[in-house]
Amino acid sequence: MNEDIIKTFETFQEMYTLRDKDNIDVFMMLFSDDDDVQMLGVGATVPDKYEWYRGKDEIKDIVLSDWTYWGAVHFDMSNIHITEKNDVAWFKLSATLEQLPPHDAAWEFYANQMKELLDKENVIAHDRIFEASHFGVRRLRERNLGIGYQYNMVLTGVLVKEGVWKFHTLHWSMPVE
Repeated sequence: MNEDIIKTFETFQEMYTLRDKDNIDVFMMLFSDDDDVQMLGVGATVPDKYEWYRGKDEIKDIVLSDWTYWGAVHFDMSNIHITEKNDVAWFKLSATLEQLPPHDAAWEFYANQMKELLDKENVIAHDRIFEASHFGVRRLRERNLGIGYQYNMVLTGVLVKEGVWKFHTLHWSMPVE
């Protein structure tokens, strides 16, 4: 297995663990300089819409949000599968998201996310209400599962070699519950 690619994942994991916002620019060096660099969150379904981030500025914003409001991410490096061809590599990786203690700012953030779902354009009212309600119920369920609960996740994506290996496309996914 390519040790340089593994080092990129180890640095990613270390920085997601530390959540040091002062080092966000260092963290962003793990992403390609390509204008079309992308990160898809667990709720992404339509390009450039909810949780589909394009460009380093959008990715930086969601990472800072993750570091503030999301749980602790743990990669299962024993279960990584990487295929490499020339200056491109693609991967599959199991991970978990550990529930951390909630705080008031997180609940305000979730309320704003629900408002965004309710304000979606070109979506009928019934569907907007359903999406926002489902989102809210999931946040309450997460709270009831308690601190330390771990959700299973899968990360897939593409890395490109730009001197060093960098993420070009990263997709976080969780099974439907």
